[in-house]
Amino acid sequence: MRILLACAALALLTSCGYVEKQRVMRSFAEMEQVARAIGPEDGSIGRPRKVGEVEFQAVYREGDRVYFQVGENGPSVDPYGYVWSPERVPTDDSDPSVASSFEHVQGHWYRWSDSY
Repeated sequence: MRILLACAALALLTSCGYVEKQRVMRSFAEMEQVARAIGPEDGSIGRPRKVGEVEFQAVYREGDRVYFQVGENGPSVDPYGYVWSPERVPTDDSDPSVASSFEHVQGHWYRWSDSY
């Protein structure tokens, strides 16, 4: 019975994104090193890339922000992940057809999602 409860608790935590968020938070130092190294001319690294404990679908710079895309909601439509924004609090200043949201996590890090 205990094993069943432990498995159910683990499944619940994993499905809610708790484990993912903890891995990302433990990886912030490595992610910041990558963010500082990516220059404006580097563009998007559109292939999977492991940084710290997390495999990201893409890592790219847009202006003074560096995006670490974790995945997509729906069939390849709505990307989400984390943003490093050391200059300012990120705001939705994207194309009018995209609604971007940002939630502060810690320091210069924000959880981000786009909705098309």
